[in-house]
Amino acid sequence: MPGYYTEQKGEFMRIFTKRRAGLIGLALATSLAFTAVAHAVTWGPARPTFTWANPASYITFNSITDNPSVGDERTFLTVKDASSSGPVQGSVNVHDNEELIFRVYFHNNAASNLNLVAHNTRVKILLPHTASTSTYAAGYISADNANPVVVAATADLTGSSPFTVEYEAGTAQLWNGVFRGAQLNDSIVTTTGAQVGYNAIDGNVPGCSEFSGFVTIKVRVHMPTTPQAQFSCTGLDVNQVDRTRFDFTAHGSATNATIQSYGFTAKDSNSNTVDSQTVNTSATSAVYHFNQPNAGTYTVSAIVNTDHGSTSPSATCTKQVTVVAPPTTPPPATPPPVTPTSVGKEIPNTGAGSTIALFSGVSALAGIGHFVFRRVRG
Repeated sequence: MPGYYTEQKGEFMRIFTKRRAGLIGLALATSLAFTAVAHAVTWGPARPTFTWANPASYITFNSITDNPSVGDERTFLTVKDASSSGPVQGSVNVHDNEELIFRVYFHNNAASNLNLVAHNTRVKILLPHTASTSTYAAGYISADNANPVVVAATADLTGSSPFTVEYEAGTAQLWNGVFRGAQLNDSIVTTTGAQVGYNAIDGNVPGCSEFSGFVTIKVRVHMPTTPQAQFSCTGLDVNQVDRTRFDFTAHGSATNATIQSYGFTAKDSNSNTVDSQTVNTSATSAVYHFNQPNAGTYTVSAIVNTDHGSTSPSATCTKQVTVVAPPTTPPPATPPPVTPTSVGKEIPNTGAGSTIALFSGVSALAGIGHFVFRRVRG
């Protein structure tokens, strides 16, 4: 057999402190009952055990606890990275697109001198189909005349994000003293399982370690990457409505995220917040109505809130506006007082008294003239 199939004693022995409820579910699906023990382990059912020096007196599979090659045979399902030269293990940490090899060791523990042959011996490996960051596969060995009829074990799989594993068709193989990778039926990953054997793939497995063997399959890990959420505030427009009112329009974008709202904050020249408002919308823009009667310079910033987080205030989405002081109405002008500079330049009084005096003076001059004229004629 290939070298990595002959690991040292005890390499596969594992005891877990968590109960395998899921394994029990799989067992029921294949008519196998599991018994919980003090420290729940990943094999079942509970059954009499044997040693390398004292094998069983009847047909039973994988019940020797000190096998020189694999240690405790009850933990017979193991796994490894297909590209690794290291040993198989009871658990692995997986990565996307990684190829894994699962291995089942099967051994009819009946003493060789009894010539007891297990009939219709089958192996199956049931793989998880639900995406998870922590899961397991379960392996089963069964034979019609074995006691118990079915034994099972699990191997643990963990990943940094949810993953599934997929059987690679045509990769099921049998390894033993006769076969070096003989192809087995793909039904090995179904509840039917696939027959194994020693010198023929006929389900017949005699008792003794020389007739034991390994079954391997390959699976592919699928760990879809979660699309990265991207979101930003792409701009802030401002429109002045009148002296005290301004409309700010924020623009946002989101990829693999959903816009939930926009947040607006207005601060005065001393960085004191004078107003804030949240506009709930999933649209790519939102309008904020800013009204400030007090004159001064104000800074308005906008952020975009999404289901994956919020943007930070940035120069792209920050604008300044100035509220000017209201205009003032000047009082009516008072004419300056008249200051005479000389008698000759005094503005004449054109009132009623002056008019009568002027008329009287003109009349007197006219009378004098008439008198002179008559004297000359007379």
